[in-house]
Amino acid sequence: MAPPHRFAPSDSGTSQGSSAVLSRQRERDLVVATEGGSKAACRELVEAFLPAIARLARQVDPGRRVDRVELMQEGVAGLLLAVKRYDARMETPFWAYASFWVRKAMRELLAELAGPVALTDHAVRGLVRVKGARREHLQAHGTEPTRAELVAATGFAPAQLDSLLASERAAQSLDAPVGGGATVSDTLADPLAEDEYEQVLDRIEQRESVRGLTGVLDDRERTVLSGRYGLDQAQQTLSEIGATLGLTAERVRQIEAGALAKLRAAAAEPR
Repeated sequence: MAPPHRFAPSDSGTSQGSSAVLSRQRERDLVVATEGGSKAACRELVEAFLPAIARLARQVDPGRRVDRVELMQEGVAGLLLAVKRYDARMETPFWAYASFWVRKAMRELLAELAGPVALTDHAVRGLVRVKGARREHLQAHGTEPTRAELVAATGFAPAQLDSLLASERAAQSLDAPVGGGATVSDTLADPLAEDEYEQVLDRIEQRESVRGLTGVLDDRERTVLSGRYGLDQAQQTLSEIGATLGLTAERVRQIEAGALAKLRAAAAEPR
């Protein structure tokens, strides 16, 4: 697969932030064609804007709190949502409009993953219980509970409680100031692996392989993949699917991974 286009400073014929290989008219044509259902136009549009999506991902999540490919995939979902909302008759360049939706999708994913460090669904539930116990103890006694009191109030084993509290401290540590208005997460190395572009594009190609194999999935798995890959509806973010199913974004991601594993196994079976 050829590498995606790289962005360059725009000239009078291209919109700010969009690929230099796309003229303003070509950009508008691709948006209209993508909205009309053209898969080729959708791929060209996404491929052209992937570097801009990657830059926003670095800005939104400099410490890699969430898997970068997952975050960029959310950005692609935001881009495609912008396609549906954008009026090609507007003077506003597409990326100037779409970047809001891309950034919004990424930030919603970060918020769903419970703070500055992406915690597992199990850890999030555990910390909710711990915080509730802390609050009740503080209201009743006016003091912070001891470790023993938290163990008694939550029912967690001491080692389990310690692990949860360590996760909470790790999440908070990335927001610690280091001077100049920066935080620890801002100082972490953030190299963008070249193959991350390819992984995002591969996920778009998976949409077609997913069709026709969904009979091996249960209803919830089909709902998740339908939303993630836009099979029978507009493509949705993890947060949007989670809101529909009453699940966290992290849990939806886990269901998606499991469903794709089932599909790979089904596709590998001899016909």
